[in-house]
Amino acid sequence: MKKLVYIILSIFFFFSIVTISSAENKEWYIEKLLDLSYWIEDYKFQLNDIGYVYFYDSKSQKMYDNFRTAEQMLKDELMKMYRAWDIDYYQMNWIITNYNLFVYHTNKMFSYLSIKEVRPDFKELDSAILKNYELSRSYYTRTKLLILK
Repeated sequence: MKKLVYIILSIFFFFSIVTISSAENKEWYIEKLLDLSYWIEDYKFQLNDIGYVYFYDSKSQKMYDNFRTAEQMLKDELMKMYRAWDIDYYQMNWIITNYNLFVYHTNKMFSYLSIKEVRPDFKELDSAILKNYELSRSYYTRTKLLILK
């Protein structure tokens, strides 16, 4: 019984200690260690990533590669803004939701464009490409407006 009381008191004492190393830093050690304040949002960003698509046309492949690079840079910049508290929690979650939908529809658009490159006679893809491009643009605009808010 004494061991149980000591364990409970030790756990309580451990979690009640605040890091005193700096006056402006109010996070507990466990929060820093596990990145509890920011990791979930960062993970949600990484769930939807631009998948790899191969294009035979070098111009299309270069555009696609540049888009992948820019997309990752945007994610990193948004997380920097969130960590600096330039974006609040609720705004960040709406940004993530809209941004992930933007990435989803962009993935579909690029995959359809890749198929269209191989089979130019596949006319049904034209409407699918257009629809996903419009949805991608719409969700990007929503994300941009949420960031500027």
